Amino acid sequence: MKFRLSLVLCLAAAPAFAQPAGRAVAPIDTFDRDLDALFVKTGLTAEQAAARAQNVSPTVARRIAEVDAAIAQGEATELQRLPQIGGRLSYTRLSFIPAAVIPAGGGMVFTIPFLQNQYLAEGSVSVPLSDYVLRYPKLIDAAHLGEEVARVSKRSAEVSASQDARLAYYEWVRSKLQVLIAQRQLVQVQTTLTQVRALAEVQRLSRADLLRVESQEAEAEQTVVVLQNLADLREEQLRLLIGVPEERLAIGEDIRADIQAPVSGRLDELIKIATSRRLEFRVLDTGIEAKEKQRSAEKSGQFPRLSAFAVVDYANPNPRVFPQVEAFKFTWSAGLQLAWTLNDTLLERTTDRRLEAETNELRADRENLVRGTRIELLAAEQAVQIAIHALATSQKDLLAAEEGYRVRKELLNAERATAVELVDAETVLTRARIASLNARVDLRVAMAQLAHALGEDTSKAK
Repeated sequence: MKFRLSLVLCLAAAPAFAQPAGRAVAPIDTFDRDLDALFVKTGLTAEQAAARAQNVSPTVARRIAEVDAAIAQGEATELQRLPQIGGRLSYTRLSFIPAAVIPAGGGMVFTIPFLQNQYLAEGSVSVPLSDYVLRYPKLIDAAHLGEEVARVSKRSAEVSASQDARLAYYEWVRSKLQVLIAQRQLVQVQTTLTQVRALAEVQRLSRADLLRVESQEAEAEQTVVVLQNLADLREEQLRLLIGVPEERLAIGEDIRADIQAPVSGRLDELIKIATSRRLEFRVLDTGIEAKEKQRSAEKSGQFPRLSAFAVVDYANPNPRVFPQVEAFKFTWSAGLQLAWTLNDTLLERTTDRRLEAETNELRADRENLVRGTRIELLAAEQAVQIAIHALATSQKDLLAAEEGYRVRKELLNAERATAVELVDAETVLTRARIASLNARVDLRVAMAQLAHALGEDTSKAK
């Protein structure tokens, strides 16, 4: 502040150097022109970036593969309902056994040969009757619910990818604005430095003041370099999210346009809205239901299993034909079977405990999601309200800065102010515009976060 006052006094004492010849102060409307040039009608918008991100997200691609796997698993489960049909062809060579000779009395003898070659064609069918009632319906329901979980998870991944791209877009816009503003600040410092050097040459300003302004120029140049690198990083992040590594990006959403802020509501009501809309809750609720169906199906292992079977044999020799003859004979058999295995019962109990634990894990995940959503909604609502107040405050500051710049410009034209004072007024105006633009970006970011927390972007997923 001391330096600024001394500089103003020196310039006031030497009006011939208040505005060096050939160095006019840049008009403030150049900032508006530069800002207008930053926004292109055919450029990229936040919603366009969000839509593109859904198509190229690796997470979405993984979810698509999970859907395919769930569909295949469901088809495999349904195929279990088919009767177990099998067939067998075999040839067996037996070792030689002498024929059995049985005296029959009266000098008669029965000779029973043992054939060495055996041929068999066998067909069988088995129908697990009890599983049709106790096991398969619930397993199939669980498989279908698993498919639904996979599909909803895919949609949820699309929503998350869109939200990441939307937020990355606004951060990219912010970084581009910061570069533009930093470049303008550098021009302002360079303008002031030219004037200070003119004063230093006629010894109306100390060398220490000159060095200080030169140091400010170096800092401004460093700021431009840092912010430009940050803008490049933000742009590369956005390119990766929307899958356009080579496309030239331009800003198509003019963040200076006013947007309607949402009306805030009670937190408990917002939680109800979020739980009914957000796909994460649907994934967990469907997953819990699927686990319960699977658990109910596995309990059938505690009971004996009833099955029906049938077998047909076409064999040479047929073991049911006595005595054996070297010829193909057709026979069949059919029946019912009730089977129970202790090992299956013991294994089912461990499976039941595992499924119960997995269900409890999902319930705990849902409770964590409810708590996290509550905090997320509260933070997003607060961010919206803070951004609204910041925007209103920045607008007032901007009006004051514009009026201050207008007055300084008129005073300079009347030779009642110095060029440095005008530059200072322009600096204040630029900072006010920075705050105004940042507030507008912050409001868009906060509204996007609130919409995501409420699940309003769910309908935008493919």
